[in-house]
Amino acid sequence: MLEGWFIVAIMAGIYSDGTKDVFIFKEPKEHGHFHSSVECREYVRDNPLPIVKALVNQYGANRPFEKLLCVHEKNVEKFLVEQNIKELDT
Repeated sequence: MLEGWFIVAIMAGIYSDGTKDVFIFKEPKEHGHFHSSVECREYVRDNPLPIVKALVNQYGANRPFEKLLCVHEKNVEKFLVEQNIKELDT
């Protein structure tokens, strides 16, 4: 059984209600995820520019990320359900 792993960025800054912006990458893979945590971490290590570029496009150049994580698909699904998010934006 194949596992799915996603790159997730936690953005710096916090809202007055205590929440933070979270960006879940649907790419770089054609099918949106990696098959192991090692594959995901190696991609993050070896490809910082496209990751940073995507975050700058989404949040602007003055918004740094706090951390980048490789998250198992079950935890991504759990987060989406808890946040009442029906699907990821494109």
